[in-house]
Amino acid sequence: MNTRNQRASKGFTLIELLVVIAIIAILAGMLLPALSKAKAKGQATACLNNLRQLNLCWTMYIDDNDGNLPPNQVAGAMGEASSADSWITGNARADFLPTSVQKGVLYKYNQSLGIYHCPADRSTVDRFPKIIRFRSVSMSTGMNHENPMFFRTITKYAHITDPPPVNASVFLDEDEWSIQNGAIGIEPIHANAFIHWNLVASRHNYGGTLSFADGHAEVWRWKDKWIREGHELLAARVKADASNADSSTPSSSADRDLKRLQQTVPY
Repeated sequence: MNTRNQRASKGFTLIELLVVIAIIAILAGMLLPALSKAKAKGQATACLNNLRQLNLCWTMYIDDNDGNLPPNQVAGAMGEASSADSWITGNARADFLPTSVQKGVLYKYNQSLGIYHCPADRSTVDRFPKIIRFRSVSMSTGMNHENPMFFRTITKYAHITDPPPVNASVFLDEDEWSIQNGAIGIEPIHANAFIHWNLVASRHNYGGTLSFADGHAEVWRWKDKWIREGHELLAARVKADASNADSSTPSSSADRDLKRLQQTVPY
């Protein structure tokens, strides 16, 4: 019998098989970080596109209503929900049906539920752990939100002058432990407040998405620690008491991210 053919018929030895497995493991270890980064970049791009679509709905509403901005008001004992006539209704944490989105005044301009949700957000509805939330984004309190700490309430597009539309934020991806009603609280720069009233999301490689009144959207990379620490604080707070409606987290005069966000709020 041919010795060469006899050896070939035996297949891999145990050592050879282990070597192959080790090589595959090494290659997988090299590829997974690259695949993870590619996935994260794709999710950020999809999130940006969602905000652009929402911003287009916002613009169409303004065109149909003589330059008036969509309502961005809250309701509930603790302001945990949006009012029935707002751009969105209900409470993103608690709504287990999409009706809170469908009843909003912007829904008729684009009836895709997906544009209200960040693909990187896997948070679920309170008491319904198998239902992914229907909304991840909120509208800046600088846009038609009544609050006494503001210099004035911006109700018309023509009033967005400081900052101008290209620098005035409209929709922002909100942290999953912060989101409730449809307004994300960001105090204007003149308030001189060193606190995150509500917290922006940091799902995209420690960055978040936001759109602007001129229609464009951006991904901002966060530079300082306070958004990360705020996320951890809110997670612990909600896990300790799910009914806790306090979404504020401490910051500092050194927080460059907070200052940058505050500069996008018109007043």
